[in-house]
Amino acid sequence: MTAGYELFRRNRVADYRVELASASDVEALAEVEQAAATLFPERLLPLHLRGETVACEKLLAAQTAGMLWVAKDAANSVLGFACVAMHGAVASLSEIDVLPAYGGRGIGSALLAAIIAWGKSRGIPTLYLTTFREFAPSQALYRKFGFVTLGAVPDFLVAALRQEAAAGLAERVAMRLTFSCGKAGKSCKSRD
Repeated sequence: MTAGYELFRRNRVADYRVELASASDVEALAEVEQAAATLFPERLLPLHLRGETVACEKLLAAQTAGMLWVAKDAANSVLGFACVAMHGAVASLSEIDVLPAYGGRGIGSALLAAIIAWGKSRGIPTLYLTTFREFAPSQALYRKFGFVTLGAVPDFLVAALRQEAAAGLAERVAMRLTFSCGKAGKSCKSRD
């Protein structure tokens, strides 16, 4: 990948690139998140929660910190985005969404690959996330990159899972990807 974590992909339907978001990209993200929410069955994501989106202030803070990526087409329309937060020395994937019309074209994978490259370049040992236990598209994406479901969950994720359950999200699970460091492919020392 080039500096700025740009990734260009050619697929059958459109060209897209993944890059760090600009402040002007943030206004388009709520629409992407709401559209992506329609993919989840109501038993997992109740209808009353589908209008909820990541707060604009949180996205702007992530953008300023260089922890918000967007996927755009040739016309600069936002097709998807991903946001990361730091918890001490480790990171968590706060959100990743792709417009349903662009699903299955590798955009989610490209966003996640950009985040992993970012984490490795900064020596971050671990990337965590929470997701639906049985939503096949999410599970397939995360497992493809080597995420594993956790039994023991770090405190900050315990709190996140409780908040998600209290909000009405069903069947959530925490996952972790430990980055390999160095030439021998050894795991980074976990600092969770």
